[in-house]
Amino acid sequence: MNWKLWVLLPLLAIITGTGIAAWRITGIERSPAFRVYGSWRGTTNLPLNRDDLVTTQVTLFALFALPSQEAVYLFASGDENKSRLTGSNRYSIEGNIHNIRAEYWSITAYGRDLYLMTNPVNRYSFNPDNLKTDSLGNFKITLSSTPANGNWLPTQKDKKFELVLRLYHGDEDFMNHLDKAVLPVIKKI
Repeated sequence: MNWKLWVLLPLLAIITGTGIAAWRITGIERSPAFRVYGSWRGTTNLPLNRDDLVTTQVTLFALFALPSQEAVYLFASGDENKSRLTGSNRYSIEGNIHNIRAEYWSITAYGRDLYLMTNPVNRYSFNPDNLKTDSLGNFKITLSSTPANGNWLPTQKDKKFELVLRLYHGDEDFMNHLDKAVLPVIKKI
């Protein structure tokens, strides 16, 4: 065999393997470990330290993720129609605080890189303590790059973004039946 092939074939294998590994690691939204719950996707049984790929993905995108017994993280990159979330559009997140049965929870907006997006009011999330609701506990959060009245969560114009719904110490029945839970809905306005 030609000496050039001896050099080229291993080099090609390394480049191909590295590309496939990067595609798999950065493809957390394609992970079979996550289920879809309405507008959200995630798992109530994060296999940290049991599944090397998922552990690597979580380490890359959520460095200090807690085990599932402590917290569950649900992600959204699209609205109720599965259209990609982008700062060019306005959205609302609508729900009821009584339907989210956890000791504490929050909804946070992140840039596509999963870092907080800079914004003029330094607001990055809502939780039961800072969310304005009606007398029945219904809430509406507006996501937009321009100011809005009420619960406004700023986004960056023309940039894709992600949402994370964190559930800390969720009620056991609620967590075991997330597929039937009434979670907040993300709607394009």
